[in-house]
Amino acid sequence: MNFPEVLNYIDLSATAVGISPEFSFYLVSFANAGSGLGRVSAGISADKLGPLTVIAPLTLLCAIVTYVWPFATKKGPLVAIAVIYGFCSGAYGSMLSLPVVMMGEMHDAGRRTGTVLTIIALGAIAGPPISGAIAQATGGFKAVGYYAGIVQRLPPSTLDPY
Repeated sequence: MNFPEVLNYIDLSATAVGISPEFSFYLVSFANAGSGLGRVSAGISADKLGPLTVIAPLTLLCAIVTYVWPFATKKGPLVAIAVIYGFCSGAYGSMLSLPVVMMGEMHDAGRRTGTVLTIIALGAIAGPPISGAIAQATGGFKAVGYYAGIVQRLPPSTLDPY
């Protein structure tokens, strides 16, 4: 599952630790630039290594960056987190359906892909409001990072009932 809490809240967390609002909104742009690189390079790598071999470590790295993100308090680490998270989430987003399609007969690929994307959509819809409630209740983003990092590591294949 991919919970985009870093992308949703990185600018707010940056202003909360004293980064100027004039700079903090650029963090999303840095993440988008990393995402573009991640999408292209992951596709090229997946052709050579296989999609699951590429997507699994990048998803783990995405979860690690999600844990680390709330502890960044300076511009440099926040930019690095934005770029790394963007790279990993871009690779995840572009290759999400490839392992699912390759894990069975082609006549069943649509049902498997639809099931996985439906489950992921539920998490993507519920994740940001839950994270916002956690941030508001705790007064910071550390608990949000813990929540999103833990939930993000749940592989979609364990949730597929078929």
